[in-house]
Amino acid sequence: MRILHSRWSIAVLLGAIALAVVGMALGSALFSAKAAAPVSTYIVLYNAGARANQATLKAHGHTIIRDFSQAGLLIVRSSNPADLATMPGVSGVAQDGLHMKIPTDEGAAIKSAPGKPKGCSSTTKTCPFQWDMARMHLPQAWRTTQGSASVRVAVLDTGLRSTHEEVGSNYNAIASRSFVQPSPACPQDANTYSSTEDFNGHGTWTNLHVAGINGPLMTGIAPASTLINIRVLGACGSGTDSWILTGMLYGNEVGARIESMSLGGFLCADGIVPGSAYCGTKEQVGDQPVIYRAYQQVVNYLLKHGTLVIAASGNEHVQLDQQGRVRSVGSAAYSSPKNDPKNDLRGTTEIPGGLPGVVSVAAVNRITGLAPSKAATKFGQFGTGLRDQLTYYSNYGPRIDVSAPGGSRNYNIPKSDCLSDSCARLDPSAPTASDNPGDFGAWAVDASGKPCNTCYMNVQGTSMATPQVAGVAALALAAHPSLTATQLSQLLRRSVTEFFNTNATPPISSNPAQPTYNYSLDYSAPGISNRQMGSGVIDAAVAVN
Repeated sequence: MRILHSRWSIAVLLGAIALAVVGMALGSALFSAKAAAPVSTYIVLYNAGARANQATLKAHGHTIIRDFSQAGLLIVRSSNPADLATMPGVSGVAQDGLHMKIPTDEGAAIKSAPGKPKGCSSTTKTCPFQWDMARMHLPQAWRTTQGSASVRVAVLDTGLRSTHEEVGSNYNAIASRSFVQPSPACPQDANTYSSTEDFNGHGTWTNLHVAGINGPLMTGIAPASTLINIRVLGACGSGTDSWILTGMLYGNEVGARIESMSLGGFLCADGIVPGSAYCGTKEQVGDQPVIYRAYQQVVNYLLKHGTLVIAASGNEHVQLDQQGRVRSVGSAAYSSPKNDPKNDLRGTTEIPGGLPGVVSVAAVNRITGLAPSKAATKFGQFGTGLRDQLTYYSNYGPRIDVSAPGGSRNYNIPKSDCLSDSCARLDPSAPTASDNPGDFGAWAVDASGKPCNTCYMNVQGTSMATPQVAGVAALALAAHPSLTATQLSQLLRRSVTEFFNTNATPPISSNPAQPTYNYSLDYSAPGISNRQMGSGVIDAAVAVN
């Protein structure tokens, strides 16, 4: 949302410059021509059944970058969006923008594990650090299947470190693509935008959790499935709508039956919402309803043509209704860790995790640690000793389909509410321990940001929970190859086990009298109902049997 405001600011600045140039020309009586509008990228939507007339578009000076007529969508370069809107069959035009990014996933220190890869898992046990896979009963599922090469899974993220020791021969580098383009928002991509490699770290974690090999410290959930890496986010962790929409449709073109999307953002899908901090005026809303429709149109197309999207619900700890709209007051410090009106996301809709037709994933923790004294936290604790708790950051509500292990800080409270290292830790409690509360996985870069083939990291987020479900979906298709995308979605919602304990994680404080109002948890409130965390915790053994 903040990026949107920057886009409008740039537009205003460009407009001012253009007016100044014209004024100077008129004043000197040397020029009388009107200044040309800048060329930008636009997303063009067509009505159901309508097709783009390429000849007409070209005759009007528009350049088609991507033709997705089959899904009723075009990506176009143009200096005249008003003319685009008059083309026959066009139902909407929106300027491309940076609305999507990696959810705020906080990680622990990067670890390295040099040495030859040796498998640490089997059909009777999981790797020591991978408590998440033990919770989902992967060894039991692996007795039935570890995936199938005929099942293609696409991960849309920041790319994949292809030489990491956890990457196997099941990685299809030929089918993998990057749709990232150079952007002033991320100078790091200037020379690497076309590469499918991961210069961030996040994408390597998500890719290899789905289908990494049985390596020295971890394994992927479906290591025998075919992995396709679609880079739609740059090194800075953000991507434009056109990159992401293109990546989604490309995944279907190359036969991916599952798309895992650990990314997200918020749009003003409903237009102007009075009182909303983000969607309260026409200027704030802009063309966002058209962008929302573009995502929904693509999801519908994918579902109809055999591809199921599995997406992160988001890390703002807000309640999402059945349509993905934000209904709760405040958020987990979306704008700033204080009482800030910009923390309130009401009026917006989460995408893609809020879109109907997408499998939306919430995150649960391992177990909530107990503080040795009240001095360890600012405001207290909740749910100590309990498992499968909604993480303090995860979104929740009627829109959630299933939960999955996403990792959380030891006491399952925000780092800003911690007063001790034990409270905030994601790593094991000791060098020889494997009690990490964070989700362990492969990472593409070392602590200095340089490429790394032996790096690993304990992280947390709905970004981590999402590939868990995508990996289980790949196993389910290997066991039940005739399932349609809709049937697979239904199966996943049934393929769960009950939450180990009743949830005690509270919502964000909505009481102005409380010190955490609008930006952190209401420590005095009862826990959010388990019914708002989906049908249960995803279970691989149930899915394959």
